[in-house]
Amino acid sequence: MFRTLILLAAALALLAPPVSARGDDGVTRQLIDHCVGCSLPKDLRGLDLHGLRFVGDDLRDVDFSRANLRGADFTGADLDGTRFDDADLRDARFTGVRLRGVSFARANVAGIRFVGVSVDQEAIDGATGAILLRECTGCSLRGLDLHGVDLHGSRIVGADLHDANLAGTNLRDARLVGVNARDTDFSGSDLRGANVVGARLHGARLARATLGDAILCGENRNDWGEARTVCADLDGVDLHGIDLRAVRWCPSRDDAPGACRTVTRRELIEDAHADLRGAQTPA
Repeated sequence: MFRTLILLAAALALLAPPVSARGDDGVTRQLIDHCVGCSLPKDLRGLDLHGLRFVGDDLRDVDFSRANLRGADFTGADLDGTRFDDADLRDARFTGVRLRGVSFARANVAGIRFVGVSVDQEAIDGATGAILLRECTGCSLRGLDLHGVDLHGSRIVGADLHDANLAGTNLRDARLVGVNARDTDFSGSDLRGANVVGARLHGARLARATLGDAILCGENRNDWGEARTVCADLDGVDLHGIDLRAVRWCPSRDDAPGACRTVTRRELIEDAHADLRGAQTPA
């Protein structure tokens, strides 16, 4: 059986014609599940591929339209031009992939997760951007133009936003924990309720931005259970005219919102490395 699978996988890697993938869903599932770095047939429409792992595969221009990909895992795959139109992508995970010209038209994307993916401006400007930016961990958004985009409630944890344009962007209640936002333009953006703990903001532009009750500082515990305060790094940020009187310190546990308090002036200076000249600060 194992020898048969190897031979079938080898045939698939040599760009077997689309008809070979349409005869038996069970055989196709076995081939994909035992294949790493393969070139798959271009026509995989309507197939039951739920829960499968696509590792390092060449999926350029593959058509997954109407396919059942619920819980599927795409890791390190090449997805340039791939189509997921009308596919079931509930709880699917995309890790370390590049998204260029990918279509998710009318796909069911409930619970979809993106980790460490990279995208271009075209993907952000289209329907893919709205799906990707809903929850994207460690994603590369470096230098992209996101100005005016509604990112209310988005989770962009640990993302690379270096030199990105988020001017005038709605970031209310967004989770921006640990992002690299060096030289990022947040001018005129709405950051009320956003969590920016651990964000690196050196050189970021915040003119006319509204922080309101943003979570600027939080709690970090080491391996010995010792707690310390960690904040967004505001070193080198011009805070003239910025109202910091309501920014919050919150515990690391999401289940304890009542424990939040106002960040102190000392924490802003010592932990957030803020230059408070010209800013409105807590007493």
